[in-house]
Amino acid sequence: MPLTLSSRRADGAVTVAVGGEVDLSNAQDLADEITAAVESDATEIIVDLGEVTFLDSAGINVLLKGRRIADDRGRTYRVTEARGMVRQLLRMTGVWEHLSRTAGG
Repeated sequence: MPLTLSSRRADGAVTVAVGGEVDLSNAQDLADEITAAVESDATEIIVDLGEVTFLDSAGINVLLKGRRIADDRGRTYRVTEARGMVRQLLRMTGVWEHLSRTAGG
């Protein structure tokens, strides 16, 4: 399933909605979308993984880098709605708690 990305703004937040498969071949597209959201004037960045069916280590690295960049810029950043295998992978690798808790700002 191809990667789909969309961003929407509301009340000072940008939500990056991600769908499909995130892997080495398209992780840079997700990185670019998250970076654009962080570099905007939004105070909160939400990455919605509700429609993601596959995530590999390249995708995890992008999510972690997004958190680091947001924290450096004083933006609130969190990953939400991970389901099934994607959520299990994030938990198993020990990054779910780090990505899903609100920090920054």
